[in-house]
Parts: sequence; structure tokens; C-alpha cells
Amino acid sequence: MTFPSLILTVLIGITSSVSTTPEPPKKAERIGAPYLLDVCAVSGKKLPADGGVVMIMDGKTDALQTGREVRFCCKGCQGAFSKDPAKFIPKIDELIIADQMPRYPKSVPCIVMTDELLPDPTGKDATDCKMIVTRNRLVRLCCGKCVRMFKKDPAQYIEVLDTAVINEAKAAGKIKTCAANGRPLGGRANWFVLGDRALATCCKGCQPKAIADPRATFARVDAAQKSATDS
Repeated sequence: MTFPSLILTVLIGITSSVSTTPEPPKKAERIGAPYLLDVCAVSGKKLPADGGVVMIMDGKTDALQTGREVRFCCKGCQGAFSKDPAKFIPKIDELIIADQMPRYPKSVPCIVMTDELLPDPTGKDATDCKMIVTRNRLVRLCCGKCVRMFKKDPAQYIEVLDTAVINEAKAAGKIKTCAANGRPLGGRANWFVLGDRALATCCKGCQPKAIADPRATFARVDAAQKSATDS
């Protein structure tokens, strides 16, 4: 083999070993609570049994919405939402507040200024406080200053809220079975919050299964609790 031929062979080998196929874009991951409303975020129509079309917001128009999950009845509604999210978010938040308010932990004060009590979430004055929805999760605060502080580090304060949710669920004693397999909880019960609700699994290994399909998980948990109540 001549020297020029050798050079050409080496170059061809190097070129062929380098993939020219672009890497597929990474799938956007949900941050915060899943979208658990049973209606489309645009049309208001009931979502299909499979949960409809799922979208994870990229936060380009509002960084605080990054990673938020939203669901639609069809691709057309998803397209309408994508063009102008700000047009639809207030209505979504309004529905989430109405849905989650009755389950909001009664024992928790303002999670930023913890010496400030809040009105009973099940009482007639429930809305006499600052209410915001952060990535599909209702948060009640005592004042505008606390709202600003919350937005600087939501995760820190959501952890406080989660602890209150779990403590109240434990005290109520209604959760007796694993959210993943329906078996009785043992002494190693693993507690966590999904959406705005406390759940428990028989072990940490079952938690990913419960989280993977929130709608199916809550349907299973609610059915188990109803069965226990009826029996």
C-alpha cells in the first residue's frame, strides 16, 4: 500500500467511527406535583381515561413554571396553550385551589413566617390569606412579603408543608395499605407526598411504582379506603 493510500484509509476509518447522528433531545421531566385535575387545561372538557395529552412547561415565559405538568384533551388544546400559557394558567390555578383547599393541613401555619396562623382551610374564611399555586401545588401564606420569600426558594418551604401533610395523615390513621401493591403496611412503612396528598408504601422500593402513575395510584388508594369504610 502506498503512503497516500494509507493516509486515505486512516482518514476514512476515523470519519466512519464518528457518529453523525444527532442525539435525541432529552425528555422534559416534571418538577413538583403532577396535574391531577380531571379536566383539560384549555377546553375544560373531561380528560380521557388515559389522562390525555401531557405537556411539561419549559418556563421560557415564566421561570417559576419550569417543569410544570399540564394535561389536555387533545393536541389542538395543547397547541393553543403553548401559544399563550399566561391566558390559561390563572384558570388552572383557580381549579387547583378549589380542589386542594379542603385537604390542606389544618395544623400548618404560614410556612414562611411560622408564628402566623392561617384560617381553617375548611372554614368560610379559608381564602382570607395569600394563596399561590406553585407547579400544581396550593400554598397558603400570611402576606405578600412571605409570597416573595417563598418564591426565592420554593423547595425549602414545600418540604415544611409536606411534613405537615404526612403528620396529619399519620394521625388520621386512614392509610393502612401500600399505595403500590395494596398490601397492609408493616413497621417499615415509607411515607411521602404525591401531589398534595400523603401516601405510604410498605417499603422504599415500592415508592417509584406509586409515583410512576399518580392517577392510577390515587384511584387504587381511594378504592381501598372506600372499601375499608364500607366494611
